[in-house]
Amino acid sequence: MHRIKLPITINKLFLKILLYFLSLLIPIVIIGMIVFFNVEQLIKKEVSEKLLVNLKSSSQTIEVYLGMAQSTNNNLLISDVVNSTLKPYAVMTDQEKATLPFIIRAIAANQNMVSSFIDNIFMYIDDEKVYTSQGTVNFETFFDKSYLLDAYDKEYWRERIKTSGFFELLPPTKVTRYGEGASKTVIPSVSTQYLNGKLAAMVTTISVQAVTSTLNTNSIFPATAYVIVDKNNHTLLNSGSWRADAIEQIRGLFQQAPSQTVYAKIDQTESMIVRISSDTYGWDYYSITPIHSFNNEPSSILSLIFWICISLVVIGILFSFRFSVNLYNPIKNIRDILLQSEKGTEIGGGRDEFQLIGSRIHQLVQQNFDTTQKLDMYSNELLDQFFSSLIKGNPWTQKKPMQQMMEEIGFQSGTYLCCCFMFQYKERFYHEIAEADRLMIMEKMKKVLWGIMQQYVNSYLMEHDQNLYVCVVNLKHEEERAELNRALDTIKQTFEYDMIYCELIIGLGKPYSKVNDVKKSYSDAVTAMQRSSHSDMSIMDAADLAIEQNYYYSFLDENKVVNALKSGDMELLVTEVKGLIRSNQDRGVSYTYLGALLAELFNTGNRYLTERQVSTHVLLTEEEYAALADPNMSPYESADRTQRLFAFYEKIITETVVKPERKAATVISLITSYIENNYAKDLYLESIADEIGLSSKYISRIFKEITGTSITDYISLIRMSKAKELLMHTDLKVGDIAHQIGIDSRTTFLRIFKKHEGISPIDYRNAHLRKDI
Repeated sequence: MHRIKLPITINKLFLKILLYFLSLLIPIVIIGMIVFFNVEQLIKKEVSEKLLVNLKSSSQTIEVYLGMAQSTNNNLLISDVVNSTLKPYAVMTDQEKATLPFIIRAIAANQNMVSSFIDNIFMYIDDEKVYTSQGTVNFETFFDKSYLLDAYDKEYWRERIKTSGFFELLPPTKVTRYGEGASKTVIPSVSTQYLNGKLAAMVTTISVQAVTSTLNTNSIFPATAYVIVDKNNHTLLNSGSWRADAIEQIRGLFQQAPSQTVYAKIDQTESMIVRISSDTYGWDYYSITPIHSFNNEPSSILSLIFWICISLVVIGILFSFRFSVNLYNPIKNIRDILLQSEKGTEIGGGRDEFQLIGSRIHQLVQQNFDTTQKLDMYSNELLDQFFSSLIKGNPWTQKKPMQQMMEEIGFQSGTYLCCCFMFQYKERFYHEIAEADRLMIMEKMKKVLWGIMQQYVNSYLMEHDQNLYVCVVNLKHEEERAELNRALDTIKQTFEYDMIYCELIIGLGKPYSKVNDVKKSYSDAVTAMQRSSHSDMSIMDAADLAIEQNYYYSFLDENKVVNALKSGDMELLVTEVKGLIRSNQDRGVSYTYLGALLAELFNTGNRYLTERQVSTHVLLTEEEYAALADPNMSPYESADRTQRLFAFYEKIITETVVKPERKAATVISLITSYIENNYAKDLYLESIADEIGLSSKYISRIFKEITGTSITDYISLIRMSKAKELLMHTDLKVGDIAHQIGIDSRTTFLRIFKKHEGISPIDYRNAHLRKDI
């Protein structure tokens, strides 16, 4: 027969595996020993905690009822029914007495709310009548027979309505109802208040039996007794019938030690005493539980723990051996596979099999981590491209569908809005912080912002431009808008102390229901940022602004630009373009559409060059052309884009206009030609400027410089010339002639004609007639 050898005798790996499994039994043994030797204290502690929780719960229930009693007093005293009806019985009219049932119904309604806890509710305003839920009772009869309170006679109650007082809990007393042989213990609560110029008392008696029932119902051990003492050291409840010296002993135990639980011998019985103090009414609640009530539990638990530990150890040893045998072969196979795949790698001779397996697994984990990082980087780049295309309004052309991209980041329904964060770093940021630290801060900025936003709302954040971060937020419910505001407040608090180094402007776009409208929300956000007050930190909400999602550039505006290019006057061109931009800004045009306006102004210049058969690429590089033609404009790029446009226009003028004299002559020719053809109309400077597409200031200045006369005087000169022809060659009346040359007023015509010719129109006609004769 061949001898069978166990793996443990021949293989260190098997021995290690077995020892690892057996080592798991050590905590079981240690915990079992600790519990075995400390179970009694543990049980006492557990019982103490349960009794404390139980007493606290019961006291809270009682105080809820006390609060309801107080609320009942206050509500009745301030109710409209009581205030309007309750008066001394002697001064009531018959009509007012007829309304007394309203008071009785009000008392009954309030008593029904807490009937299980309150024994009786009554109120009075004089020593004639007492009002209860049952009806109106004579004062003497009520306190002598109907509701006899042992500790408080009718004289006590007469005195109570002589002084005002807030809600007060009186010491307990026995009470006997008329027709009931047995008495019960109650705790009266009294509130007095002025009603119609007289003090009225509202009394609610709380059933001590109900309080005791509440405590006993929640009690864990039947042998537990309860004591309640008020702030004036009156014993309100004594369910264990303790003597006064025993109760004083209990109170003294807690004065000596601030603990909520003490152990003491009360009336020759070892007991656990738990106390809860009420801050609201000043009551102290005590529960006294004999130790023998729960002392039988430790012995049975000790026996159970001992056999559980023994069973676990035996089972653990058996399972350890079984698992070691079962695991050895798979681990050995894994080791062989890993070491075979480690081609070209030297294996250290001093390492055991676990070290070799661990080293190879570490290599595989690192390879997996590197691959995951590359995939994450690719995924983030793809998402950045996706949201960048949405912001720019470009169609998504990648293979991955838009819906799949949205689902990957949880964007599925609701509304979408953009939140832009623009950092503007101050000089001290570059002077006081080392370059390496500056680079690290800028690299981590995206993670910080995105981390805060994702705590509150579903969002995706990307660095859209240098120091500009755009966060696209998906709000699935209207309530999530409040969470977005909390996120922005958190960001403000986070960067509050960094404002010495930078300014942070936050622009919040309007929400839109379609994901393709993210471009509009981004435009809103950037427009809002442009209108910030440039404080160190500000949040600008586009919802508070009137924003136009279109620009204004009419044919007349384009004609002015073209005519300015024709005239070759760069100063006029700058004035016209700046005026057009300012007009759009005043109308509330969004920043994105201002970029589109600048692109359209570039296209105007481009078309102007095409008409003159000049290639745009002769004047601009590919990079300059792309920058000017792009309708998308980054925040704070407006000034730079405008200057590039002016530089382009200046190149156009240089390329297409030859001599300044010819420029001016062309303008003068246009002006004089228009006046000579339209002198009969209502001509004025602005109408001429609009017609030829130039500003009124420019044509006025250039006309004066070239001709030496003003446009107004030239209009008058042409009109007077035509008038003289009509005076000499027609028989038209002076008023008709004035109308034909564009002057509606005969008086104005006479004044202007005399100014130019020195004589009146009639004299001029007569003089020329004599010459003909």
